Amino acid sequence: MKYFSTSTQSISLVTVLALLLSGCIKQDREVENLALGANPPLKTGLVIRAGQCSATAFKNGSGVHVASDGDTISGLSVNCTTNTSNKAVYSNYLTGIGGYSQYCVSTVAGLNGVGAKVVADPIKGNSEHCLLSGKASKIAGKLAKYP
Repeated sequence: MKYFSTSTQSISLVTVLALLLSGCIKQDREVENLALGANPPLKTGLVIRAGQCSATAFKNGSGVHVASDGDTISGLSVNCTTNTSNKAVYSNYLTGIGGYSQYCVSTVAGLNGVGAKVVADPIKGNSEHCLLSGKASKIAGKLAKYP
């Protein structure tokens, strides 16, 4: 039993191609970038996360999306700065996340080195807010308890 004629299938294919070429249908990489925010990934700087420093804690973070592989995450809320990569001054960048007893700290370069991406995502009241994505198991090896 044939549900669609060849001409209907051709029209559908042409429509999808036109939408793809016009940018109305996003490619996978563009969708990932949209999920991370509109800003390009950072190359240098410092990343700070309040709370527990484990892959499980990162996967259970509020607003975090965990992919079907069970390890790839996106949307992990962190603070970041491009002003320095010096971990010793992390306490200068705790806007909106102060008051915790434990912080996870890494350099952007260190996270990029394990395939993670950090993008600036300023929010009202916290201009240092960023989003982190990548493999939680690898991120946990870099975004570790400090000091």
